[in-house]
Amino acid sequence: MKFRFKQVDVFTNQAFRGNPVAVVFGADLLSDNEMQTIASWMNLSETSFVQSSRKADYRLRIFTPKYEIPFAGHPTVGSAHALREANAKYGGKKSLLQECEAGLIPIRVDDGGEILVRVPTPKFLATKIDATSLREAMGDLQWADPAVIDVGPKWMVARLESYDALYDLPVDAERLTALSNETDSIGINVYTIDSHDQVHVRAFAPAAGVFEDPVCGSGNAAVGAHIRASKLDAVVGREYVAHQGAALGRNGEVRVRLDGVDVFIGGNCVTAVDGQITL
Repeated sequence: MKFRFKQVDVFTNQAFRGNPVAVVFGADLLSDNEMQTIASWMNLSETSFVQSSRKADYRLRIFTPKYEIPFAGHPTVGSAHALREANAKYGGKKSLLQECEAGLIPIRVDDGGEILVRVPTPKFLATKIDATSLREAMGDLQWADPAVIDVGPKWMVARLESYDALYDLPVDAERLTALSNETDSIGINVYTIDSHDQVHVRAFAPAAGVFEDPVCGSGNAAVGAHIRASKLDAVVGREYVAHQGAALGRNGEVRVRLDGVDVFIGGNCVTAVDGQITL
């Protein structure tokens, strides 16, 4: 069997920047085990599989190298871009509806091609993050307001006051994996607001097989919810651009919009690979 796929760089308008996602079409014919095997082989943060849907324009299954997750931001944005390129039925549409394990996800495409996604409504969970475990995993730093936030996947989120500290984190992957398991989260998003009121983010998910995610959509949604709850939207605005990926040389930008209880994330995409998989 042959399956067409695209590899799309997400949250960038420049090839080989941002965060790549592999998008596999015609995935109704693939078993769960085959999808997981392909995702592990791709060895990207996520690989997505486009299937047919009776509820939406299409269904999306999303896998990390280790397991399936109910929703992720950059695969959702990248898959919408890939589908609009690959299928004339969707090429001219300015709105799409995606079905995934987390529910129905509305997607909008602006006149410049930027794709904006309304993520599942963020929920702050009652889960407590042990301060000692956090410092052992991420460094003995001043961690502000650590929380676990469910945006489809569950993320730990914490803020640092220091821009320099964000880019010099002594991450212990084994201890962070243990902390992720303790909190039932995929990993942690760490952010800071610099002297120009710009948001900078790093995301780590070794428990999911991804030590550092270059530019994370769902993670930035969780950060946006954290910023709103901390009343820092008064500083950065209710619509801002988050910067991520510099630590990996894959600079990307995520547009975040806070609208009532909703959080939207979005950005540009560039297709880097157009090919096929043979099973």
